[in-house]
Amino acid sequence: MPSPLTAPAGEDSLPGDAAFDTLASILKAAADGLRLRILQVLRHDSFGVLELCNLFCVKQSAMSHHLKVLSNAGLVSTRRQGNAIFYRRALPAASVRATLLAELFASLDALAMDATVQVAIDRAQQHRSECSMKFFAEHSEQFQAKQDLIAPIDEYRGTLNELLDTLLQPGEDGLPGKQAVELGPGEGHYLADLAARFEHVIALDNAEAMLERCRRTATRKNLGNIGFIHGNTRDLVELGEQLNTGGAVSARKANCIVANMVMHHNARPQQIFSEIAQLLAPGGVFVVSELCQHEQDWVRGAAGDVWLGFEELQLKQWAKACGLEKVAGSYTAMRNGFLIQILAFRKQSND
Repeated sequence: MPSPLTAPAGEDSLPGDAAFDTLASILKAAADGLRLRILQVLRHDSFGVLELCNLFCVKQSAMSHHLKVLSNAGLVSTRRQGNAIFYRRALPAASVRATLLAELFASLDALAMDATVQVAIDRAQQHRSECSMKFFAEHSEQFQAKQDLIAPIDEYRGTLNELLDTLLQPGEDGLPGKQAVELGPGEGHYLADLAARFEHVIALDNAEAMLERCRRTATRKNLGNIGFIHGNTRDLVELGEQLNTGGAVSARKANCIVANMVMHHNARPQQIFSEIAQLLAPGGVFVVSELCQHEQDWVRGAAGDVWLGFEELQLKQWAKACGLEKVAGSYTAMRNGFLIQILAFRKQSND
C-alpha cells in the first residue's frame, strides 16, 4: 500500500502552518487533469510551450496559465534555450517538497500514457532528431572545426583516459575489457584511445557522412579493431536482440560506452541513458563528457546543438532511473567560457 502523502520529518520539516501551506499549494496545482497530464509528459523530456500546445491541442494562453500554476507550486522548473523556454519536472532537493513531489510523480508514472499524446510526443522528438541529422548531413566537412571552437577533445582527453584506466581494471589479456562503444565519434579522434584499451570498439553514429569521415580516420591510423554502425542506441539495442546468439561481436554487452559531446546534440537524451543501460554488461561503465549548462546560444547555429548543456544533477537523475550509479566525476574549465563535466556511471553487477 502506498505511503501517505506527508511531509518528511527531520531537519527539513517546516514549522507550524508552513508545512500545511506547502502541501496545499502542491495539491491545488495538481488538482487539474490537464496539469497532471503535463507532469506525466515531462517525465521523459523537456518541452517548450508551443510543443506542449501541440501535444494537447491547447491554446498558448491556456497552456501558459497552467505552466505558471505548476511553476509557482514548484512542480516544474524552467531553463532558457535561446529565445525559447523549456519546462521539465522540478528536480528533487533536500527540502520538505522532495518527498511530496516524489510520491506525486510516482503515482503519475504508474498511469498509462494516452496513446494520442504518445504519438504527438514521438512526432515532436522525431522533428528534433531530423533537424539535428540535417545539420550534420549539411555540415560534416566543417563540423570538427566548429566543435573545436567549443570543446576540442585534446583539452580533456588526458582526464578521460585517466578516468577510464582507473575504473576499468585490465583483464587476463591485458585489456581492460572486451568491447567498447563510442556514441557519435565525430571524425574518430578518440577511437585510437579506445582501440588501445579494448579488444573491439564500435563507432556508432546516425549521420552517414560523419561515419564515413570516422572510417577514414581509423584507416589512416591503422585501427583494425573498429566496427562501424550507422544508427543510434535504439538501433544497437534492437540489433543486439536480433543477434542474441552470444557469438556475434555486435551482440555482446559493452564493458564501456563513451559519449563525448554527444548528449546536447540529441533530441532525447534521457532515453539515451535507458538504452545505454541495456547495452552495458553488468559492472560496465558509461562515461559522458558534456557541457555544463550555459547560455551561449550561438552554438545552435554553429554546431547544431539541441540543448545548451546540462546540469550534473539532471544527468545523475537520468542515470539513476535506469540503474546506473555515478562513480566518478571531473570538471575542466575552458578559456572560451564553457565548463566541461566528465561523469562516469557504473551498471550494477549481478554479483
